[in-house]
Amino acid sequence: MADFTLVVPNWNGGSVLPGMLDSVAGQVAGGGGRLLVFDNGSQDGSDRDALEKYGDEPWFSLVRSPVNLGFAVGVNMALEGVDTPEVVIANSDTVFLPGSLGSLLEGLRRHPGAGLAGPVLLWPDGRIQESMRDFPFPGRLIAEHLPLLRRRSFRYRDHSRETRCDWVVGAVMAVRTGVFRELGGFDEDYFFYHEETDLQYRMKKAGWEIWLIPSSRVIHLEGASAKRLFGGETYLRYIPAKLRFLSKHAGAGSRAAFRGWMSALMLWRAAVGLLCPSLAERDGRFGVSYCRRALKLLFAPTERNA
Repeated sequence: MADFTLVVPNWNGGSVLPGMLDSVAGQVAGGGGRLLVFDNGSQDGSDRDALEKYGDEPWFSLVRSPVNLGFAVGVNMALEGVDTPEVVIANSDTVFLPGSLGSLLEGLRRHPGAGLAGPVLLWPDGRIQESMRDFPFPGRLIAEHLPLLRRRSFRYRDHSRETRCDWVVGAVMAVRTGVFRELGGFDEDYFFYHEETDLQYRMKKAGWEIWLIPSSRVIHLEGASAKRLFGGETYLRYIPAKLRFLSKHAGAGSRAAFRGWMSALMLWRAAVGLLCPSLAERDGRFGVSYCRRALKLLFAPTERNA
């Protein structure tokens, strides 16, 4: 039996999946693991290319869905037949630096109370991405935007130290398979974004810890799949995802506070964008159309995040 399984959800990842698989192939084979690509209805041939290159390897397998089921449903299906004690779930838009896969698994195993662990994520130029966060309750979200309070946020803490945190960004996650199954896996009402936040919140409520492992470093081409699916509205998809999280884990007051805070933020951004058109051109989040769409999503019925 393999020591671990690396699961890679893929949707039209032709521009990123080959580099991702090349970065982990040796680490999986050398570490006694298996690699499973779950293809979510790709139409760009990325699934065929992966199978052509690695299909003869005993540690590689590919499972296809004819349609895009979303991240949560796809990963849940991929893990149904997994029998290894640990699973690493990694986006197709990631590149593992040498030794990072083993370091991440070692970090998870080093903490017996850990249900999940994540690496430090990097931009392609080597800068650190904010890889750990506070749970997205309104008070904490507001604090992240206030200079005197943001230093307490996990988002802005030192990423060079091994840290127990609220949740790690889900581009790469090492998970104890038994814990994942005990909690019912990902909530399939999340189509995109915050399904990993929801899972980690449920883990912490069940008494499990979440750890950031800085000895593991992974380049993350953030939002590659999301941008193909949602285009310029990628970051707006966090709004319905956060509302679903709050509907599930907080009261009506939290949802009202989130809507109030985000409404004020969007109105401020729109005003700044009108006063500084060059800023709106550089950063679409300050555009009037973007802010108008955000306000519509804030007050739309909370439905599955599709």
